[in-house]
Amino acid sequence: SFVALFLNFFFPLNKNLNTLIIVLPIILLFKKKIIYFNKQFYLFIILSGIIISLLILESNVYRPDAGLYHLPYIKILNDEKIIIGLANFHFRYAHISIIQYLSAISNNLIFGDNGIVFAQALIASSVIINFSYKIYEYNKNREYNFHFFYLVSTIIFIFYKMNRYSEYGNDAPSHFLFFFLVSEILGSKKKEISDLLNNFLIILFIILNKITLLLSILLATFSFKEINLKKILFSKKFYFLSIFATLWFLKNIFISGCILYPVKSLCFEKFLWTNIQEVQSVSSENEAWTKGWPDYTKIQDKKKAKIVDKETYLKNFYWLPYWSDNHLKKILEIIIPYILFLTLFVIYLSRIKSSFNNLKIKKTYYFLIIIMFLSTLFWLIKVPVFRYGYSYLISFISLIFALICVQFNFKKNIQKVFNILLIFCFSVFILKNILRISKSQNDYNNYPWPKYFAMNEDNINNGVEKLKLNEKILYKPNKNGYCMFSLSPCGNYGIGEGLNIIKKKSYYIFYNN
Repeated sequence: SFVALFLNFFFPLNKNLNTLIIVLPIILLFKKKIIYFNKQFYLFIILSGIIISLLILESNVYRPDAGLYHLPYIKILNDEKIIIGLANFHFRYAHISIIQYLSAISNNLIFGDNGIVFAQALIASSVIINFSYKIYEYNKNREYNFHFFYLVSTIIFIFYKMNRYSEYGNDAPSHFLFFFLVSEILGSKKKEISDLLNNFLIILFIILNKITLLLSILLATFSFKEINLKKILFSKKFYFLSIFATLWFLKNIFISGCILYPVKSLCFEKFLWTNIQEVQSVSSENEAWTKGWPDYTKIQDKKKAKIVDKETYLKNFYWLPYWSDNHLKKILEIIIPYILFLTLFVIYLSRIKSSFNNLKIKKTYYFLIIIMFLSTLFWLIKVPVFRYGYSYLISFISLIFALICVQFNFKKNIQKVFNILLIFCFSVFILKNILRISKSQNDYNNYPWPKYFAMNEDNINNGVEKLKLNEKILYKPNKNGYCMFSLSPCGNYGIGEGLNIIKKKSYYIFYNN
């Protein structure tokens, strides 16, 4: 992802360049022979291959966001070096995530365009295998600690709700990594500077994928009693993190004129391509949408009643009843079965315990629970759409589950219980995807890869319309279509009123008159 981000400042991420970049991991393989040339890693590759295949085979992409801006932006990265002011062509290009860069650089001469589908599935499979392996090892050693029960609760949710590639988009990779971050914090025993910087790297990747998970930064120095600034400042990882973050924020500035879009206070109005009016509009629009604005306007239209402006709607929890009628119900439909399953499992474990452990619960666990609770509140108050912040809530529930279960002292060998649970979870994941694959049509374009060319069942794009602006060829989808992974640069709304483009040396600049 970092290499892709850096290179795109100067080059399009085309197949030839991307194939050349594969040399880097090949060098790493031989440099770290001890890690990569052993049975354990071969097993990881096999399991990862199976999980990724189950996820992507005959799947859909995340709809409609993938067609609106995920896939079109990947195509732009493949065809163009950075375009200054691209957000003026389509404002959603300012919302892009680092995962699009990983997808773009995976488009190479080996897999062709199909390489773009691996990124989300790779992150999912890696976290699933990591959690499953740790659960298995803890269970084998009969080490039923706080970390173990957190992993159990979280992986139950992953197999219950995060088992479809078509539901991943930019959100799920961030949530997978958030769960992984909490796991690393709970399982870390060394508490060295390298562990701290590893946490920062995970946090940075999470935030660059989903800004709504910004509060993950509260976990950066969690459980580290002493921070040696001198060691941090002279660490190679610190320089890598600093350069990576700087490049990302530079990219944001070049694309939209803002360090973080759409935060008006972080925008530079003096730049030719900065559109402050659009920033303000998108900011209020985004928050209002997450709080049920479309539901509110539909209700008011039916009643033929007055519609308040977005600013009034967002004040003093005016939005709460309308949000509750739709979004809250959806959240509860997902969470209630999960909590019910965990409750029944706790009751079952309490029946087979011999006594309660008198162990002293670490204060850090309580602090972590408080952080998750406050993060959950922030999410529910600020951007209360399930996909924007559910890892806060699930981590909070999982930590509560761990706090209860870690106090049980079991009277008999319960290894079989957790082995059966793990097998059951994997079976659910495998069966759900096999059933999905078996029901899918097998005669669509680019079978059996995910349908990233079109939203329809045959995966044949409706085509795009060619536009011209100051000698630059642009595209927009034909009526009722989406840009998807087609000709680029493509914007779903075409050329807006007042849009202009100039070329400075070899760089294009989009701006509004």
